[in-house]
Amino acid sequence: MKRAKLASLSVLLILALFLSACSALGLGTTPTLDTNAQQATINAAVTQAMETVAHGMTATAMAQPTATFTATETQAPVSTATPIATATLIPPTPANTKVPVNTKVPVTPKPTATATPANYSCQLISGSPSAGTKITIGTDFDATWVVKNTGIKTWEVGYLDLRYVDGAKMQTKADIFDIGTAVASGASLTMIVDMKAPATAGKFTANWVLSMDGQAMCTLPVSIEAVNP
Repeated sequence: MKRAKLASLSVLLILALFLSACSALGLGTTPTLDTNAQQATINAAVTQAMETVAHGMTATAMAQPTATFTATETQAPVSTATPIATATLIPPTPANTKVPVNTKVPVTPKPTATATPANYSCQLISGSPSAGTKITIGTDFDATWVVKNTGIKTWEVGYLDLRYVDGAKMQTKADIFDIGTAVASGASLTMIVDMKAPATAGKFTANWVLSMDGQAMCTLPVSIEAVNP
């Protein structure tokens, strides 16, 4: 902006000097000049003056040193932030440990339950006649049972008896019999009862029990088929 103002002032100064020179040469008289010629002379002078000024300005600008911009790398400031401690995650201890499906777990054998022997018990070893034996109607026969004392106590005399329970009454003497022999644990006893086949043909069954002090220990059946002669 300052250079433009300087150029304008220089042009005006040159014009003023030119006009003054023209006046001095005329010595107070105004010569008669061609208007077009005067304008051409003025234009030429102005153009010359402007070129002179422009040339001077260009020379001045070239004489001034050129500014050089040098890019300087700016290093990022080194962080001085205090490092944050990183928490170490520890997996929790499992409460229950599962056994893999394919892993065989040893089976602890359970102790075999041992039955506690009863104080009084018995086992039927054999019976006669065998079930379904054919006997002629009205004929006498003996019902025989062999039993074993499987209890832990002895069958005592006076407490051991054989008694009829239900079914066909084929006994000929009584429905209850006292056993007059003591039977130790593990020993056997043979009992015989007199019987008679019914008077009519058919199949007949009767049940007897051996008891100790009123406690039934085993059931003793007898089963026959009464037939006509």
